[in-house]
Amino acid sequence: MLVDTGSTVSIVNDCFVNRRDVSKVNNVCITLASGDKIDILGKYTSSDDYKTELVTRLQEAFTLAKDNLQAAQRKQKEQYDLKSDVINYAIGDKIWVFNPSTKPGLSTKLLHNWHGPYVIIDKLSDVNYKIQMCDSKKSEQTVHVNRIKQFVDPDDRPIIDGEDIVPNINPNENSDNKMVKILDTMRSRNESKRLEKHYFVQYENGETQWVKEDAIKDFAIINDFHISNENND
Repeated sequence: MLVDTGSTVSIVNDCFVNRRDVSKVNNVCITLASGDKIDILGKYTSSDDYKTELVTRLQEAFTLAKDNLQAAQRKQKEQYDLKSDVINYAIGDKIWVFNPSTKPGLSTKLLHNWHGPYVIIDKLSDVNYKIQMCDSKKSEQTVHVNRIKQFVDPDDRPIIDGEDIVPNINPNENSDNKMVKILDTMRSRNESKRLEKHYFVQYENGETQWVKEDAIKDFAIINDFHISNENND
């Protein structure tokens, strides 16, 4: 960036519009963003000499400024590359695409910015992919890797059906006994196919039983169980 500290425009107008003697105008300089100063005026005998010298010095100033800008861009790229971690995707991978949108009267926090799933149909470069909607072949587009993330299909997750593992749970069983310890935990789907957390608890009388999370009234034993698992890991 150039900063004209000598009001060059007003001086040029004064010299050429009012036809004054430019030899009396001295000490006009251009200051670069780096702090370097370039003197663009000296003493001249004619306006033609002044114009020629002015153009030459301005060209030198802008060339230097351009070189400084390119050097700064290279340095920024080097810094970015040091922290950049590009994820590689394969053809056929399902992804989410970040596409921020706005709606009048609706907070941006309530908008769905990630859309999909899309499927990758071609890899154009290390950072650009051609994608399309999974249910449509007419929506091809090219996106940058910074706008996509892996899509995990809920149906592909290895969830064990609760009917195969969790025994019938009677909430009235051991109602008179106090739960003293949690031995294990798991998730299973209920009749409405929603995931529920169950705990394998031990009572004061030594009996054990699988119970739902909401059946445990003493949250301290839940906390102790998770702390114990973290320490074991």
